[in-house]
Amino acid sequence: MPDVDADPRYLACFASTRSEIVVPIFDGGDVVGEIDIDASDRDAFDTADARFLEEVAALLARLRPAA
Repeated sequence: MPDVDADPRYLACFASTRSEIVVPIFDGGDVVGEIDIDASDRDAFDTADARFLEEVAALLARLRPAA
C-alpha cells in the first residue's frame, strides 16, 4: 500500500507508518504466514521489492516442517 493514509480502514501498528508491503508465504495453496514490512516514507516499495520478498517467502515456505 503506497499510502496508508489513503485507506480509512488501515490500522497502523505505528503512527509513523506511511506505506506497507505484505507478501504471503504459501505452502501448497494455503497461506501459512506473511512478510509484512512498514515504512515511514510514502511509496517506499516498488515491484522489485515485491519480487524479492516473494522469492524470500518461497524460500521460507520450503523451511516449514512437513505436517
